[in-house]
Amino acid sequence: MKKAKRRKQTVDSTPRAVALAALFGAAALSCAEMIYDNIKDFGVSEAPPVALWRAHMASGCVGSITFVASLFLLERLGRRSGSMALRNAAPWLPIVALTALATAIHIPILLVICLAAIYSPWAYSLMRVGR
Repeated sequence: MKKAKRRKQTVDSTPRAVALAALFGAAALSCAEMIYDNIKDFGVSEAPPVALWRAHMASGCVGSITFVASLFLLERLGRRSGSMALRNAAPWLPIVALTALATAIHIPILLVICLAAIYSPWAYSLMRVGR
């Protein structure tokens, strides 16, 4: 008589991955701001002048790219499936596109923050449905 194989119950680690990726994104944003401030304070002569709004929005873009990349890598490590990790990270790509567009052309930061805050719950729900 064969014994039935027990299925391993997996714990959903996606909320933890999103929280950790958000922490990484915030750290990258902070690091980009510190690097810009240090370049500005030391008066690096080779650095071209950059508008203040562009420097801060570029920092936000770095943070959003770091968030999506770290979410992909954490999901890839947790699930061992590249396609599932890509499916979970893809709903967040419009935020990267929004911050990149806001870096290229002047979109007020308050509008970018509001749009990202409105879109984020929808992206999270898309990510959860894509299981």
